[in-house]
Amino acid sequence: MKGGYSQDKTLSPLRAVPAPVTVDLPPKPAPLSSSVPIFAATSVLFFVSLYVGLPFLRHEGVSWFWTYNLTLALPMFALVLFALLAYRSEGRPFTRLAMRDRFRLQPMDFCTWLWTGSLSVFMYGGRFAIFLSFGLAIVALSIEKRRDHKSCGIGAAALALFFFLCWSLRQTGPWLTGFPLHNEPLALREFLSQFRDHAFMGIPLHGTWWVAVYYALVLLFGNIAGEELWWRGYLLPRQELAHGKTTWIVHGVLWAAFHLFFQTNLWDMARMIPTCCALAFVAQHRKNTWPGIVGHTFGNSPLLLQIVRGITH
Repeated sequence: MKGGYSQDKTLSPLRAVPAPVTVDLPPKPAPLSSSVPIFAATSVLFFVSLYVGLPFLRHEGVSWFWTYNLTLALPMFALVLFALLAYRSEGRPFTRLAMRDRFRLQPMDFCTWLWTGSLSVFMYGGRFAIFLSFGLAIVALSIEKRRDHKSCGIGAAALALFFFLCWSLRQTGPWLTGFPLHNEPLALREFLSQFRDHAFMGIPLHGTWWVAVYYALVLLFGNIAGEELWWRGYLLPRQELAHGKTTWIVHGVLWAAFHLFFQTNLWDMARMIPTCCALAFVAQHRKNTWPGIVGHTFGNSPLLLQIVRGITH
């Protein structure tokens, strides 16, 4: 009927509507010229916070608890924001699958759990940590290479060499302590002394369970999530494109050096290299960030356990 109905071709059900196409482009490689400034700038953030902000807040009479939140917890949460902003700068959508794939938050199989167990024991430390960690790593390697005995043997020898070098490095502690890196400000020394057996940042611990809950949240969603998403989730895959199989060594040494704001002598830095390299290795080897999240949590759990002991005693 004339004038009664006019077909809009753009709405025709016979016309195919193309589905949106998303291209999963690999991240840009991060050679030393890119990664060193990232590690350095992030370390400077903590330097400014602890060496400038902390004395200022104490001078203004801010409590130790709020000083902790502003000078240490806040920068750790900022790393989560940095990771998300860097992720978005690559043109990726904020969808669960896209974020899972880019940050390597894949489900863990049995072998990955074995590597995670080895890493967690190594990160937590203890008298027999090296032996137990080595044993778990050998089991994981045997499962991976069960049909390739030569590769398994080479891998086992490489693991043995790594753990031997870690033990050897520990023997240099008394000597490396004599090489200062920088002076520790009085305000920072006082700040670190607030992590006591029976008090946390000036708050008595006995019976105050909210402190444990509070610190667990900061530990998991600030310290662990921040560093693992920023370093292993975002930066490590980029470094792998530049350094290949040796990435875990480069990444581990740079990550250890990132903590310079807490390292007043060369031993403080050197003693962190084994665990930093081990975490980077497992994350790279399994192409998964979860082992680092779990292992890092175990490695940083002693203070949480100390808080719980203070609450219950």
